[in-house]
Amino acid sequence: MNIKHVLLIISTALPTSVLAENAEFGFVKSCPDGKSYLYTTQEISSNKSISVQFPKPNGAVACCKLTKSNGEKQQPGDVTNLLNEADMHIYELDIQYKEPFIGIAVVGKNVSEHGVSAVEVKGQATIISTCLSQEGVHLYSRKNGRLNGHLYLSLGYDVEPTYQSCETERQSSVPTEVSSYIQSRDNCDSLRGDIPEPDPADPGNLDRVISDINKYCKGTDQQLKQLKEKYSGNKSVETLLSTYEENIEADMSF
Repeated sequence: MNIKHVLLIISTALPTSVLAENAEFGFVKSCPDGKSYLYTTQEISSNKSISVQFPKPNGAVACCKLTKSNGEKQQPGDVTNLLNEADMHIYELDIQYKEPFIGIAVVGKNVSEHGVSAVEVKGQATIISTCLSQEGVHLYSRKNGRLNGHLYLSLGYDVEPTYQSCETERQSSVPTEVSSYIQSRDNCDSLRGDIPEPDPADPGNLDRVISDINKYCKGTDQQLKQLKEKYSGNKSVETLLSTYEENIEADMSF
């Protein structure tokens, strides 16, 4: 199972997961070298149990296995706190996965499966969800329906976004015009990367694709520039917009 396949499973199988306002949570990430890490905004001591999701043999995501950290912080990594810009802490975990994997981690043992491969911290009213954008994984935490955590893990390469689930979450954490731009731009980038060859059996197909590209991509360069200027200093918006290539329209010769 490759990491892209796992990420797609996570994004579609975890529409809701659960945590508490004071719970310690974050990403668990297994790397190709076999080492696993916890990315969190909290300080974690070595004696704390940590519940982490794991992949089943059939590729589904399950909750949860227990692991621990040695309590030693690692060097800053590729996860950003988009809610309040608090520092991120990274800890190596004892658990080992057979394949690269990204999932939800909760400090503590009171965690159970909730719905389809989601997690719940018993006695708490917090929901955790993950979704994919163009180049990364978002983790959202909600306490009684209110957003109280938003982490972003950059992958460094393009993946297929999960528009509906991720867009629903974004609308609650970033301005509407930014979330609208992101949805349109993700459509644009997806179409630009999959332009079909002319097909004599369906001569109108290429025209339809080009029409869609113009629909979603026209004006995107100017919109991106304006949004970056308008929300300069807003780290959560800056981080989201920084994942998009500038001046793409100059390369479009339709």
